[in-house]
Amino acid sequence: MARLILKRGAERRLRAGHPWVYRGEIADLKGKWSAGEAVDVLAAGGQFVGRGFYNPRPTLACRLLTGEDEPIDGAFVLRRLRTAYGYREAAALVGDAYRLCWSEGDGLPGLVVDRYGPVSVVQSLTLGMSRAMPWIASALAELFPEGSIYRLDDSTAARIEGFEVERGWLAPPHPDHADEIVVTEGACRFAVALGSGHKTGFYLDQRENRRAVAAVAGGRRMLDAFSYTGAFACHGLRAGATQALLIDSSAEALGLARRNLELNGLADRAELREANAFDALRELEAARRRFGLIVLDPPPFTRRKDAVEAAARGYKEINLRALRLLEPGGVLATFSCSHHVTPAVFEAVCRDAAGDSGIQPRVISTLGQARDHPVLLTVPETRYLTGLLLQV
Repeated sequence: MARLILKRGAERRLRAGHPWVYRGEIADLKGKWSAGEAVDVLAAGGQFVGRGFYNPRPTLACRLLTGEDEPIDGAFVLRRLRTAYGYREAAALVGDAYRLCWSEGDGLPGLVVDRYGPVSVVQSLTLGMSRAMPWIASALAELFPEGSIYRLDDSTAARIEGFEVERGWLAPPHPDHADEIVVTEGACRFAVALGSGHKTGFYLDQRENRRAVAAVAGGRRMLDAFSYTGAFACHGLRAGATQALLIDSSAEALGLARRNLELNGLADRAELREANAFDALRELEAARRRFGLIVLDPPPFTRRKDAVEAAARGYKEINLRALRLLEPGGVLATFSCSHHVTPAVFEAVCRDAAGDSGIQPRVISTLGQARDHPVLLTVPETRYLTGLLLQV
């Protein structure tokens, strides 16, 4: 196996539990290697640090899979996925729709596996995991012998890592498994269209936050901005919200939202508007519209550390507008889904927005990603979703 030699001192972060090796931390690479295959990672003095997939193309050149001298093979992947499933089963997180594997959070950096009913949707984020797909498929077939596997690679990651995006069934699916799966989450049903939309078809990371929002929805007029497929609105209406206005810039997303509203018998209390949410919030404020419950769940405003300041301006703008749209006693659920925007940064942005709006909201609770997206204390990047539930 090829040996990746680190520069002096670069092993300290790895030994403390962080799995990332950047290109600038590499002193040498010895032996025969191939991009996407496992290499031994050694400290400058030759001590074994770990083993991980190496790819010279991106800045983040190697992600450790293990700190032990053990083979990276199909048996390794099966053990990690079995452990991931065991954690979720013990925590009562296994249901109709849940995340089975969350990349670094489950010791398989670059791999995402979501479960929708009997179907496992697999997403590669690294060249190494793309090349390991036969091991992954075999492990999932052993864990869920009656299930089917759908591959849905991330196009941005594929471009950065240098592999071809693959989308579709990895093997002929079970005759009963279609490209659309209807799953149940609490009191609601949702249609998941495989191969379309964001992520793997549904925002599983907001499952627990949707429950928190539904708990305060009764009797309120609701605004679901950046609504995507309308999951927040469905839960709010099901819990007793009187009306809901859903705003999204994507006609496709609003089509899926309409399908979900109809599935739950809620379409008659909902209005769908295709618009830029920034513009729509300003127009609603100018029209003196007021809402008892507002949800802001935008896509990531930055994927880069050097763009946090610009992202903060965007978050401040939408939160300022939303606070002004709240009626007395109204509730705002607001989120950021970029790990570069830490909880402290996001709270400071919302504080500035509140100050400029002249409104003093109380914090009902702080919010984060669902527990099936585990956060590792030693890998702060695994915490990417942060939010606040605020009340005027």
